[in-house]
Amino acid sequence: MLIRRLPPHERSSYADHLKRLSPEDRHLRFARAGVSDEWIDAHVAAISEDGLILVGVLRERVIAAAHLALDDDNAVAEVGLSVDIEHRSGGLGRELLNQAVVFARNRRAGKLYTLCLSDNRGMVALARRAGMAVEFSQGEAEAHLPLPPPDPLTVSQEMSTGLFAVFHDWAELFDRYGALVNAAVPGMRAKE
Repeated sequence: MLIRRLPPHERSSYADHLKRLSPEDRHLRFARAGVSDEWIDAHVAAISEDGLILVGVLRERVIAAAHLALDDDNAVAEVGLSVDIEHRSGGLGRELLNQAVVFARNRRAGKLYTLCLSDNRGMVALARRAGMAVEFSQGEAEAHLPLPPPDPLTVSQEMSTGLFAVFHDWAELFDRYGALVNAAVPGMRAKE
């Protein structure tokens, strides 16, 4: 499984991931009822070109995502998380949240924020484990985490996430090339 930043031209894979969520999971993820496929398409289309989406990818399929939205002056970074049901409880949400903290710090956000329904026990527990202060009011839970400025470690963490994704993509490209050579030229094998 690979965690990487999702470029704008791959946003449809993020929408596909969100559409695989059950109606209850959509309700918990967006803190609203009646989240349709059309609403998800509009939501994803409204994310700015420089919007930050981190994804967990397994076999070329987005199985988890963290959407990090910065306010106009980059003071607050709001994060929303989602994980396909069959991949929950494996630490993927925690890893995405940790990466979101790194990316938010590197953009000089002073605070990480998330809003969820108070009965979203998984997200509330995840926020608490990340050190976020959680406040409950009128069926909602708001979580806040003050963020220190970036440092060499956070910058290198973000860079290594990007480099690992590049190396992973290159490895997949070489695997595909080898398969093409083997299929196109009978009796010839790609160098290993």
